[in-house]
This record gives sequence, structure tokens and C-alpha cells, in this order.
Amino acid sequence: MIRESAIQMLNLIKNNDGLDPKRIMGQDMDIQKIVDIALSECRCSMIDKNGNYARFGSSTDIRIIKMLIQKLISNSNEISPEVVAMALTKEGVIGPFQKIEIEKKFDEKSQKYDIEMEEVFPNEFHVNMFKNDIELREQLVNETIKPYVKNIILENEVLMSKSPIMSYINKYVVRLFCPQKKDEELVQALKNNLKNKLPNTKDELVENISNYIFINIMNNKFFKQELIDRTLGTTELQKLGKISVGFNSLVENMSYETLQMIELRNFPYGEIISIKDTFFTLVAVLEALSTSFDGLNEDEIMHKIEEINKGFNTTNKNKNNVEIKYRTKEIVNSKYGTNSEFIDTKEVKQGLLNICKMIKVLLSKKDEIDSETYIKEVLRIHYRFIKVQAFDSANGRTARAIVNILLQSKGLIGIFRKEKRSDYFAVIEEANKLIKQNEEKYLDALVNNPMECTELENEFLSIDDLPFILVNG
Repeated sequence: MIRESAIQMLNLIKNNDGLDPKRIMGQDMDIQKIVDIALSECRCSMIDKNGNYARFGSSTDIRIIKMLIQKLISNSNEISPEVVAMALTKEGVIGPFQKIEIEKKFDEKSQKYDIEMEEVFPNEFHVNMFKNDIELREQLVNETIKPYVKNIILENEVLMSKSPIMSYINKYVVRLFCPQKKDEELVQALKNNLKNKLPNTKDELVENISNYIFINIMNNKFFKQELIDRTLGTTELQKLGKISVGFNSLVENMSYETLQMIELRNFPYGEIISIKDTFFTLVAVLEALSTSFDGLNEDEIMHKIEEINKGFNTTNKNKNNVEIKYRTKEIVNSKYGTNSEFIDTKEVKQGLLNICKMIKVLLSKKDEIDSETYIKEVLRIHYRFIKVQAFDSANGRTARAIVNILLQSKGLIGIFRKEKRSDYFAVIEEANKLIKQNEEKYLDALVNNPMECTELENEFLSIDDLPFILVNG
């Protein structure tokens, strides 16, 4: 059963442990289902079946998120360099190629999970330090960027031709008196400059910064091409070679262009945080899958749902101060359909309590009803939860978690795949269109007489085209 596997994973995480990687990559289908369920709730990006780019709260590719989830549930205490490089890629610039040590934590007193990660860059380092420190800026330009730019010019015939009269002479004079510097020398110059400005920083971190700036950014083929294109496109006259540009002037202009381009590249702190947020989402999914409503009264079920919602709202930013927040504002825009309406904010708790009563009744009869009827009732509860929109945020994730808690009680599980997300919303929107004809009556009944909602819901409840993959749990 998935519930037992989820409980086992949580217990391992509590002890900074995890599953054997061979088991994760093996034939244990419960583990694969849990990874899929967690993946469906993590922020990511992906290319859909039509080749369109879809961004779900993060620019990190869904395949990388899957690798991170597998690492986080394993007994490994590090994320491999390959995964780090891909996870921290930003704006076409590959992230630092190095392993990151991690430690999973659990506080018994607060019952909170956390993760600590080795720093990739020191906290005091920011890319805008070049803007704020004139001396460091000039050292970077003179000792690293200018030699780098000279190398690019000397290797590019089109750039050399921008000074048609002097290009031939310059090419050989410059090589004679200013030989090209190797990449290792330029990185070393950058390291020396940064060490002077960050005296209390470990050598390893200074090396990370230097390598990232020079190798990952400056030597990135897209960065170089952008620099060349910007230079060649300065003016139409220059493009046509009608204005001669001296070699030194060209180096000077391209050097400060390079500096500006570096300063526009944000260092991947946000992507580092997204790794931590993947961990918190994974924990929220495992806690939800570990939950059972069987034998609970409506108040206890309501408390469990509140805790599930709180888990899905936990991020690295608010991990120490997460409160249960019920919705207090009307919903203006909704992904469930622009014309969809929801119950009044003053009535959300009563609406949720009514759903909890439904859950209690359904579970008390689960052994008496067939699977098809049971699934329809789970879909009914899911739709009602969407129309109540009880919480400030994470209502969709909480609704899907409730579906899986209930399905598990019947030996089933639902996987809401990211690539099917548009189908999921489309099914809800179609239901909203049917409800729209009697929406005012329906919303009132959700609070005051839930039984009246049943007839309207029966018009769209069907298990023939489920918005998720239904499998044995």
C-alpha cells in the first residue's frame, strides 16, 4: 500500500536517511507512484505534447525536479554535480558543476521538517558587488574581461574587419606584444581579486564564484554570441564597415559591454531555494499520502485537511511561521474558468465542515458500495471543495490530496500528471458551465443544504473520462 510506503519515507527523512537508490530506480511500483504524485505537485517547467513550453511556477525542467525528488527520498546526503548544474541553470547559463551536501532535519517539538544545503556561493556575495565596488569593477575589467575580449576579437574575422585598415597590422602586432592569455590565467586573476574582497570566505566558495562567472557565464557560447551580435549591431554604419574602429577602442567598448551583460545575469540563488521548496512539497505530499480519514469525526477530518493545506503552503521563506489561513477575500480571477463563482468568504468554514461530514458518511459506507459509485462520490467531494475554496492558497493541491486519501481507503490512487493539467482544469470548467445555470442556488445549498447540490452534480459526474490516471494503490 502507498500509505505504508509514504509513512516509511517520512520516518527515514526524520532521521536524515532514505531509501536505497537501487530500490528507487527498481521495480517497486508504490515508490514510482509516489514520485509521480510528488512530481505533479512540484513547481517546474516542461514541454507539452504539442511542443509548447509550459511554466508551472518555476523554470526548472520537470525531468530535473524528478531527479531531485529521487535524491531527496534516497539515503544519499548529496546532490550530484550533474543534477546541481541542471537544476541551477538560468537564462541559458549552466549552473555550477559541483555536488551539494544536504541534511534532512526534523524538529520533534514543532513537528516540522527542514533541509540544510551546502552553500554554492557565500551569502555576502551578490552580482551587484561589481556595481558597488569601483576598485573590484576595474580589476575585473582590466585583469579578466579585457584579455577575454581580446581573445574573442583575435579569433573572429568579422570583428577584426571592423577596423579594416588596421586589422591586419593589429592582428599580428597584438599577438606579438600582447599574447593571448589562457582561460586558467583569467580565472585565477578573478579568484585573486575576489579573495581580497571576501577575505573570510572559504577558498572553495571563491573558486565556485570565479568558475561560474568565467566558465559558466562568459565562456557560454550563447553569451559570447550575444556579445558579438551586440558589438556588430552597434550602428548600421559600423555593420557595413563604413566607420573604422581601432583595436583598443573595440576592446574597450566590448569589455564594458561584457561587464554589463554579466551584471544582468542573476546568480542562481532562486534556483537553490527552488530545490528546498521541492523538498517541502515532497514532505507535504508524503504527509498527505500518510493520512487516513477512516474512523474520524467531521471535526477531526477538518483538522487533518487544515494540516494538509498548511503543508502545501510551507516554503523555505515561511517554514518557521506557517499558519492556517482561511480565505478572507472574494476570488476575482480563477484558473477554473473566468465566470466561475465561489461561496462567500464568511461561509467557507461551514462549507468545509459540510464536506467533512460527507467524507465521514462516505467512509462509513465504503464497504457497502461498488468502486464506480465510490469514485463518483470522491469526485463530488473534490468538486465541492473547489467551489468552497476554503483557504487563501493551495486549494487545488489540497483538493487532490483529499482525493487520494479517500481513494486509498478503497485500495486505489489517482495520479494527476502535469502534462494532463489542462485536461484537469477543462473538466472542472465544463462542470462549472452546467452549474452556472443554477449557481446561486448551488452555492447557497453548499452551505445550508448540501443534499440539494446532488441533483445538479449528477449531470456532470462521470468516471468515463477522469482528469487523472486511476491505478491500484
